[in-house]
Amino acid sequence: MIRKISPLLFLFFALIFICDLSATPISEPGMVNPEGIRELSWKGWFTIGILVVMFVALIREIKPPDIVMLVAAGVLAVTGIISPRQLLIGFSSDVIVTIALLCVVVRTWEVNGLLNTFSQHVLPKTTHYFKQMMGILVPVATLSAFMNNTVIVLMMTPVLRKYALSLKKSPSKYLIPLSYASIVGGFCTLIGTSTNLIIDGLLRQQNPTAGFSFFELGYVGLPIAIISLFVIIGVGKYFLPDRVDVATAVAEETKEFTGEFIVSEECPLVNRTIKEVSGRYFRGELLVEIERDKRKITSPAPFEVILEGDRLVFAGDINQIAELHAVKGLKSAADPHFKLDVGSSHFSEVVISANSFLVGKTLKTINFRNNYGASVMAVYRDGNRIMGNVGDIILDAGDTLVLLSSEEWKGERFKRDFYYIHADEKLTIFHPWRAGMVLAIAVGMVVLAWLGLPIFLSVAAATLLYVFTKSITIREAQRSIIWNVLLLIASSFAVAKAVEVTGVAAYFAQILLTIFGTNPFLLAGGVLLVVSLFSQVLSNNTAALLLFPIALNVAHLAGYTSFESLKSVGVMVAVGSSCAFMLPTGYQTHMIVYGPGGYHLTDFLKNGVILNFLIILIGMALIPLIWPLS
Repeated sequence: MIRKISPLLFLFFALIFICDLSATPISEPGMVNPEGIRELSWKGWFTIGILVVMFVALIREIKPPDIVMLVAAGVLAVTGIISPRQLLIGFSSDVIVTIALLCVVVRTWEVNGLLNTFSQHVLPKTTHYFKQMMGILVPVATLSAFMNNTVIVLMMTPVLRKYALSLKKSPSKYLIPLSYASIVGGFCTLIGTSTNLIIDGLLRQQNPTAGFSFFELGYVGLPIAIISLFVIIGVGKYFLPDRVDVATAVAEETKEFTGEFIVSEECPLVNRTIKEVSGRYFRGELLVEIERDKRKITSPAPFEVILEGDRLVFAGDINQIAELHAVKGLKSAADPHFKLDVGSSHFSEVVISANSFLVGKTLKTINFRNNYGASVMAVYRDGNRIMGNVGDIILDAGDTLVLLSSEEWKGERFKRDFYYIHADEKLTIFHPWRAGMVLAIAVGMVVLAWLGLPIFLSVAAATLLYVFTKSITIREAQRSIIWNVLLLIASSFAVAKAVEVTGVAAYFAQILLTIFGTNPFLLAGGVLLVVSLFSQVLSNNTAALLLFPIALNVAHLAGYTSFESLKSVGVMVAVGSSCAFMLPTGYQTHMIVYGPGGYHLTDFLKNGVILNFLIILIGMALIPLIWPLS
């Protein structure tokens, strides 16, 4: 586990060692001699001991971070370091509620197909590397300014991997830039990262009027994002590896699903060309075949006219095929009477077991939809789809069934009949009218926050509208909330309060002031550097909560106590805590792309060190100018 111990831990012990060298530190040119250093009480040293144990537990991953933080907070409360009221300060914060509601907002965008549609349309057609990357990273960074970047990276990773392989290029050239771009976009708005919301809450605890406006962080965040995107692309072109074997990876990609649909009289596709309806009802390239009067038209041309009674064969991923159920008058050839609720659609893939009741029978004879609560969209045998009417296929053990249902499929009731190979999954069905409404509510949320309505109220209003309009179900909303993250943040508030009330924050602030001096730009650089180092091994939220009181004490000891100085410290900690590019463990999005990109630790080090220190330099130059320390 030695490799997991970062320079941060050595810095931590070094600071304690420096504290004990002398009660009166030697004054050096340009440095401040912090006279009258007060020795810490037993509570202060006990808190430092708890912090050291907590850091080791987090780095060695002994228990999940939320449990480690909760135990640390509990010990501090039981020993009287903090009061019960201080223990619960995080749980009663509107920051926690805001983050929980934002989880619901983002999940609503996801289940209504907005993110899936975004990921499918963001990929550029050009083969020029710089234009490709700008075409991908600019939209990703822009979107991450308004939503959880983890969701974006989860959505984009398989899409971008497939895109790279289609160009006969290694996905490793694309996925680290994806993760980095999603982080730098979050610098630009109040809701760009949960850390920004946490710092906003901490500032308001100090002064109710000291919080950030919605786009205020963009004054420093936008220059950081723009410069960073150019650096990410430039550095990545030369330092990112070609490690994934393209030929092997292409063979391992997931198979496409196919779906057959009958065009009825009421369908809006009737008597219109593929080119006319492409983009509005489906992507033209998904339509691979038209069967008309027992004649097959393979790879139909854009000007081919769709007629009533045509049997259309589509090929794509399961979401794209499922979306076609939302087109009026387009009936599934496999199950014409099946109606999919586009707001609550589920997909499962199962294999028929040897002892299954289905073996030797057809779907029609056993009335599958009524008895099993789902509709079979396709049957695969030996990896190939069985063509023809699904209801008439005689089923055999080992056959794979692709199931769609309008509610969560209760597959556990049929364990005797099936093996799961793809457990029940909520589909993201894009319905133009519903998606437009969801997007309009999101825009309204941003506008209200921009006009000055507290972010908690604007997010709460959007969430209530989503539930009221049935854009998301109550159950789905509850499941979307990431409870372990909320527990981690709430517990971190209590630990941070202990750092403040025991004098530990002031103690280490004196040391940092001795190292970096009182010059506003050097002080900003020092705070950004220390917070960034902590963020490489701790979650950015934890780093922000623990280091904000220390950074604030540094500013106060240097004589910077004005309103603008308070906000300046907040921006430093917010930027520094999200500046975690050097280790794959530094940010959750790095871990998402780590495996699919075939990366090594050194890949993040080579690319991340440059970006990390560049952002520190930009922040060091801009933050004291925009929010002067005075």
